[in-house]
Parts: sequence; C-alpha cells; structure tokens
Amino acid sequence: MRLLVKCLLLLLAPFGLLSWANSSGGPKFAEGVNYIDVKPPLIVNYGGTGKMRYIKAEISIRTENMEGAMEITHHLPAIRDKLIYILSQQTEDTIATTEGKEKLRLFALSEVNKVLHAVEMGPVTEEPVKKKAKDKKKDKSDKKSKDKKSKDKKSKDKKSKDSEEHSQEKEHAGPASDLFFNNFVVQK
Repeated sequence: MRLLVKCLLLLLAPFGLLSWANSSGGPKFAEGVNYIDVKPPLIVNYGGTGKMRYIKAEISIRTENMEGAMEITHHLPAIRDKLIYILSQQTEDTIATTEGKEKLRLFALSEVNKVLHAVEMGPVTEEPVKKKAKDKKKDKSDKKSKDKKSKDKKSKDKKSKDSEEHSQEKEHAGPASDLFFNNFVVQK
C-alpha cells in the first residue's frame, strides 16, 4: 500500500498537484512592492453626539517587500481596530479639506506602523522604582533647561522644509510604506 502511495505521489508531482495539496491557502505575495486591501471597507460614526454622521473608507496599505506584506496581513485585525479608532475621532473640520485628509492619511500610516511595532516588540515597560528615579532626575534637568529651551525654540522654528519632510519619513518608517484612501465617503 505504501508503495502505491509513493508511486502516485511521484506521478502527481510533475503536474503541480503535489504543491496544491501542500499549499497553506493563505495570501501569496510577490517579492517587492505589495498592496494590501483593508477589507471590508471601514464604516464608522464620527463627530461625537448629535446628528449621525459616518465615514466610509476603503483603504490599501503599501509595503516594499514580501515580509512586510505578510506581517501586515497577519496583524490586520489590530490595524483595522486602530484605523476605526482614528476615523471615529475625526471632526467635520479635520476632514472637510484636502489638507485635513492628507494629514489624516499620514497620521494613520504612522499609527499603523506603531501598531505593527508594538505587536512585534511588545509594550515597553520599566520597573516602578527606576522610573521614579528617572522622573526625579528629569524634573531637575527640566528646570535647568527651561531657559535653554526658550532660546532653542526660535532656532527650531527656523528649520527648513526639507528637514521637516525627512523627519516625517522617519516617523512613518516601518513595514507599511504608504497608506491610500481608495475611496473616502463622508456623510454629514
């Protein structure tokens, strides 16, 4: 009987049927850029109390490699949860303009990468005693540096636009390289 099974497997292998039997059934990703759709579309109430208002957002997340795509797909429930929370916190003012939607998109991208980092690395915790000692040292150094901070504020305000964009790129670094609103419907 074993010999019959082995012969059958050897006959089926050239036709690709053996790989079909062993496939995991999960999504397949190409090496390089991948786009992961957040499905189903997110539909959330926003704007607090009063008249019922909702946002319907169809979102795709771009990743630059196969490993990032697998990570995003694996943690999609946590990503959906965070995106729902972000969208539900919006006000009419923040989503009424193109600039507001762009800020929302960049903020959502940053938050997706934070979620992915948190689930992969775990929450950062400190021992309470060490934290208290750090806080005391920080309070002392904060008092001394208040004057210096006010002087430095002026120089920080003079930063160039290029360095600002560079810091935004660092802020969004992670498996998700971009986030797209494929469709963004607001009912007021």
